[in-house]
Amino acid sequence: MNSSETLYLLTKISSEKPDYRFDRVYRLFYNTDFYFLAYNNLYANDGSGTREIDGVTADKFSLEKVNALVESMKNESYQPKRVRRTGIPKKNGQKRPLGNPSFPDRIIQEICRMILEAIYEPAFANFSYGFRPNRSCHTALHEAKVQFKGATWFIKGDINGYLDHLSHHKLIAILEKKIKDAKFIRLIWKLLRAGYLEDWKYNGTYSGTPQGGLVSPVLANIYLDCLDKWFISYKEKFDTGSPKMKKVSTEYKKLDMRVVRAKRKLEAADDASTRETVTEFFKEQSAVRNNLPYDASDESEFKRIKCIRYAGEFVIAVWGSKEHSEKIKQDVKDFMLRELEIEGSEEKTLITHAEAGTKFLGHIMKVKSDWNFNKDQTGARKREGQDRVELYMPDDIVRNFIIKHKMVKDIDAKPWRMLHIPSIIHLPDIEIVALYNARLRGLYNFYKMAMNVSTYMRQLRYVMEYSCLATLANKHKSSIAKIKRKFAVDKNWGIPYETKTGLTKTLFFYKDGFSRAKAPYTLSDPDLHPRLMPFFNNAASLLDRLRAGQCELCGTNDFRLDYEVHHMNKPINLGGKEIRERMRIGKNRIMLIVCPECHHNIHQGY
Repeated sequence: MNSSETLYLLTKISSEKPDYRFDRVYRLFYNTDFYFLAYNNLYANDGSGTREIDGVTADKFSLEKVNALVESMKNESYQPKRVRRTGIPKKNGQKRPLGNPSFPDRIIQEICRMILEAIYEPAFANFSYGFRPNRSCHTALHEAKVQFKGATWFIKGDINGYLDHLSHHKLIAILEKKIKDAKFIRLIWKLLRAGYLEDWKYNGTYSGTPQGGLVSPVLANIYLDCLDKWFISYKEKFDTGSPKMKKVSTEYKKLDMRVVRAKRKLEAADDASTRETVTEFFKEQSAVRNNLPYDASDESEFKRIKCIRYAGEFVIAVWGSKEHSEKIKQDVKDFMLRELEIEGSEEKTLITHAEAGTKFLGHIMKVKSDWNFNKDQTGARKREGQDRVELYMPDDIVRNFIIKHKMVKDIDAKPWRMLHIPSIIHLPDIEIVALYNARLRGLYNFYKMAMNVSTYMRQLRYVMEYSCLATLANKHKSSIAKIKRKFAVDKNWGIPYETKTGLTKTLFFYKDGFSRAKAPYTLSDPDLHPRLMPFFNNAASLLDRLRAGQCELCGTNDFRLDYEVHHMNKPINLGGKEIRERMRIGKNRIMLIVCPECHHNIHQGY
């Protein structure tokens, strides 16, 4: 059975038998097909070309190396290398640790990831969105818009550095509930305890998931799935009543009676002066009433909670009182500390009124209400409208983006004076424009569901356009006005270039607009479990190419040679036109099967 069929079978069993315990999982590491599938998933990753402690990269991957890895797995002599760790600065002044495992370790971790994902993915809660197939920040935000309508309170939770503080013993105990394979569990222990190298000093790892590891997200999801399952159980006990049991708030009823009395008085008024006074009072009280919440969450027998979690960040929406929210917050905190040995961030765990909003996945999320009074067919007054959830781009995003990329001389000055970016002046004109476009489009794509995205992105586009023009002007020792005239095309401007077929085209500075997207993703299949079968053809192709025993550059066909995979991030200059043509004929692959001599020549630049 090949890797695709095996993973599909694991997912199928897990879906149909939720309580099934898997055994003989470790034997999957004896199947070379898994290694080529893992390599195929990894080779295009930027980290694949990074030399780590053992100096090994994705380059020179070969059948011989796979067989050596398989043998080390069979006799359990495989030992992951310690990870070289660096710190990435965070907004709060602290550093986020980042590690990059060696390439053989990434292969093993990727196989672990695929196996664990196939087993656990069908069992994960539907409201968990982080690092899962067919799910993203946008799908989480879209689901929040659908599920949180009419909520009264938001409980925002953030788990402090959850990837670094998970209890190893707790994690292993959780895994053993689903997997009864001692060898596989020992392998996970090895990955967890591999350690890391920081400032050339060895450090052991006693908690958390593998530093920078491919298996870390799925292990963290398995760990936090306990929190999800607890919430489901908690929700079953908390939820009471039906929407019909919602009570009208006392304050709303009081104002509503004022409006009714004012309307009667207005209808009975004889003189213009009285009518004017009563009309003004009627409008004033109606406006106040219409802005009040209709439901009395503190008095109602109707209670609900719903949750959306993305990795270590979650929001619980509460249909109930603030006292209910305070208790839920404390219960969540107690469960995490007692059962999972992790703490929530005090500064980021907040209770806010839903109309005031909360921050989730970089967006401000608020509940808005649109209610009006109309008459039905009998003439009776009827309150109609709807609650909705709106997303907003935070006010400081554009400002911080401009400061980060140093595109304005003085951010507090008015008007702004745009600056060039010295670090990219050496690039070709078309790459400079493409870089600005990519940064602009990237920020827009992330915030395209926000109500105010167009306002802020138009402002940012103006700054980036003139910073781009300033960069080109500085490069060509010219002025912004001259550069814009030189590259003008109707009302826009861009850099002309020639295609392979000889046609002249123009790469325009971003001109596509910033319309708001209501649902920026499509999920045509309602089944969120991964469809594993279609994605594994390339792995077999790579294995077949290695087994063919033929160099794809010089054509040598000698089965005594150990053919290797040459990993390319970009097309390479190999010196001779004939070889470059052969590389181009090879469908512009960024993986080539080559003999040892050609591989040596490539790296020597011959």
